[in-house]
Amino acid sequence: MKKLIIALLLCGLIFTAGTKIASAQVQLKEVTVSSAPNKTVVSQKVSDSFDQLFKGAVAPKWFQYDKNYIVDFIMDDQKNKAAFTKNGRLVYHMIFGNEKQMPADIRAIVKSKYFDYAISSTLKVSIDEKSAWIINIEDPEQFFVLRVVDGVMDVLDRVKKS
Repeated sequence: MKKLIIALLLCGLIFTAGTKIASAQVQLKEVTVSSAPNKTVVSQKVSDSFDQLFKGAVAPKWFQYDKNYIVDFIMDDQKNKAAFTKNGRLVYHMIFGNEKQMPADIRAIVKSKYFDYAISSTLKVSIDEKSAWIINIEDPEQFFVLRVVDGVMDVLDRVKKS
């Protein structure tokens, strides 16, 4: 009789554990994605810092990411992105462009080695007082991603076309 009761208890425990495991589900919070981001309100410090650093900026669009504020804007007919701390300190600034918009000295560095390649896009990244250029070039056979910092160029990536 004891053996029968123990066997029934074990079967009941296994069945109960199995149904708890089978019914355990993770409920994720519903998220609605809209095509237009919410308008982010920035502090006066951030706004003043932006206005001072980027005079002539057009169409700024602000976003909050973590504890920083990110702004997309147009300046000198180029797309820009900048990040600010909540106290208005500039974290980084990026300028997106093409061959015609890059400085002659950076272009000369790239073309001195890759003269037969087309420069398809450029990105200038500035953090503190340091700047780096990321340049995408291509020829009929391959793509290169180059980096130029302090007049020194190196290859970040190379992809053969198929």
